[in-house]
Amino acid sequence: MHPRTRRASPLPPHERRTAILRAVRPVLLERGAAVTTKELAQAAGVAEGTLFRVFEDKLALVREAVLAAVDPADDVPAVRAIPRDLPLEDRVRSVMEIGLARSADSMRWMSILHEAVRAACAVPGPDAHERMRGFAQRQEAGQAELRIAVEELLAPDAARFARPLVDVVDLMTATLMGVTVLRVDAQRRGTTARVPGLDVLADHFLHGALARPTAEPGGS
Repeated sequence: MHPRTRRASPLPPHERRTAILRAVRPVLLERGAAVTTKELAQAAGVAEGTLFRVFEDKLALVREAVLAAVDPADDVPAVRAIPRDLPLEDRVRSVMEIGLARSADSMRWMSILHEAVRAACAVPGPDAHERMRGFAQRQEAGQAELRIAVEELLAPDAARFARPLVDVVDLMTATLMGVTVLRVDAQRRGTTARVPGLDVLADHFLHGALARPTAEPGGS
């Protein structure tokens, strides 16, 4: 007799939910709020009925997928993958590149969520406040995790900075948030944000707005 093939054990509920939320991201980005439950199920590799045993409805799935996608902790692996032996300028540039990509993605994700809410004519339910508080807590925890990863990446050059690393990371975050605000404002007005390029941002962050002094002719 041939040995019976054992079926893979089903994922625990939390892992299954997480796997679905990650699997549907590409189709959500592609289709936006117009995505169908059939497309979501196909992307997740499950039956439509399975989706609704895990999530209350399509809007609940879209909402959770968006909130998971904008979690800052998602960027931690990418930051940790940056080699610490790179020059400081390259490490800062890489971190800022990740942050700018995150801000652009987050704008798209939140736009999809707003579209989905409007399409569903959803009215905030009694759990809306609690849900937003949970989202804020997750964002704060993710930001703290990301902050630690960036501090560890910059730690080999801590003595080169004029301020403690915690302040340096705060200033970098403020720089990236400023770019995000410009992009959001431009999107709201239907224009294109006037934002310096990545190399300029990274150079300005490290060296400031003042021109570097040049050596005088004949000077030592």
